[in-house]
Amino acid sequence: MNAIRKAFAKLPKIGITKSFCLVHPHIAASIVVLSSFIGMFLASGMTNSYGIFEEEYEGMFSSNGTSSNDNSRKNTNTLSPAIAIGAVHLASNYLFTTIAGALCGRLGMGLTTFIGSLMVGAGHFAAGFCTKVWQLALAQGFLAGAGIGTIFIVVSTIPTSWFSKNQGFLIGIVHSGSGVGGLVLAPLTRYLINKYKLQGAVKILGLILVIGLALVSLGMASKPDELLDREDMEAIDSVSTSDSCSDHKTTSLAKKRMSTRSFGVRDVHNTGGVLRSPEFWYLNIAVMLAEAAFYVVLFFLPLYSIGIGLTSEQGALIAGVANGASILGRITIGYIADLSGNINMFFITHFFVTVSCFFLWFPAKSFLVMMVFACTFGIFAGSLTPMVPLCSVTLFGQDGLANNVGLLGIGMVLTTSAAPVVARIFYEKLGQNGGGYGTVALFCGGTYLVATLSIFALRVCVSRKLWIKI
Repeated sequence: MNAIRKAFAKLPKIGITKSFCLVHPHIAASIVVLSSFIGMFLASGMTNSYGIFEEEYEGMFSSNGTSSNDNSRKNTNTLSPAIAIGAVHLASNYLFTTIAGALCGRLGMGLTTFIGSLMVGAGHFAAGFCTKVWQLALAQGFLAGAGIGTIFIVVSTIPTSWFSKNQGFLIGIVHSGSGVGGLVLAPLTRYLINKYKLQGAVKILGLILVIGLALVSLGMASKPDELLDREDMEAIDSVSTSDSCSDHKTTSLAKKRMSTRSFGVRDVHNTGGVLRSPEFWYLNIAVMLAEAAFYVVLFFLPLYSIGIGLTSEQGALIAGVANGASILGRITIGYIADLSGNINMFFITHFFVTVSCFFLWFPAKSFLVMMVFACTFGIFAGSLTPMVPLCSVTLFGQDGLANNVGLLGIGMVLTTSAAPVVARIFYEKLGQNGGGYGTVALFCGGTYLVATLSIFALRVCVSRKLWIKI
């Protein structure tokens, strides 16, 4: 173990230096937040735009390996092998979220992000040379997905260490980069495919991603312990110097500060304690189901739109609007979560997502209704990713946040791999008479319903008081 620690210590350090953070903490915090936003824009935005590739791969591959047009896709009764690419991409994404979460403390946030950028760029660029499904599954599926998961765990958790107040609003801004990315990258991907064909487009995107994400890694840095200690002492001193201060009040404030910094609702200090907590498992069930349903919706919106008679351009626009609506949702809901409580908002948003799947998406047969659903879904479902680290901080505190959020990725490996396949079976096996389209909507609505019930159980487990901020 000592040899491993020494090997990690010799690795190059990438990102903002500790000395700069100590001298210019406010500038360092701004750089971290901006870099995290850009990282979310490029990495998660690319995943959120995968539905455009799904449509193309659906056209490239049929069961016998030949190309298929829209009409044959609608009438086929065979499961397309192209679904394996998206399934591997998501599984790899969440698997490496767990792995990178455990390594962040050893490698450093900057180096972890840089390694992820190389994987994302290489995966997409290599996909430009692939002609078989298994090749694309390894390149754009496994390698690119692994890189995105590695970057996601850093950019989604590191900003909270720099701010103890308004964390929901801050994380909402950072995670809105994912929606902005989907809004920009989905039509950009369609434009590049139309102009340079699929293989040329994916190579260009690979170059953009590796350069942009490598630059993001230079802006990564955890808040030094010296700054945290300084803030603790300043807060305690400001109270202890007041006339009405007592030793008991000073001690209580110190405990509150340390609770914000280190501990959450549950007094656990290690991975074993987190895994033994029932709150973790309620959160885990909710997240792994909601995340799987979220990407099924995003991946299938373009195909679903074509299935009900809309054009591919309209389908791409609907997917882009869903991503765009999540921008507003993540910022607004993050701000409201600061006022009402993270777990409370987690339940409310997913209740409305469930309702929208059953009562908007399922009966949708027109462009207008699909647009209304895309807006509603984006606003409420898009809050999932910022709510996960916020709920983890509420439950278990700031210390070890990357590792705790990474633990949630284990379950998501299974659900995000299986859910697109199950949805594809519904879509293709029942799609001959049009029933497959509605079945996908019901499948996603049912998945969100179970996730919402798990969030409700989490809320009751933490506190049975109705009107309490938590």
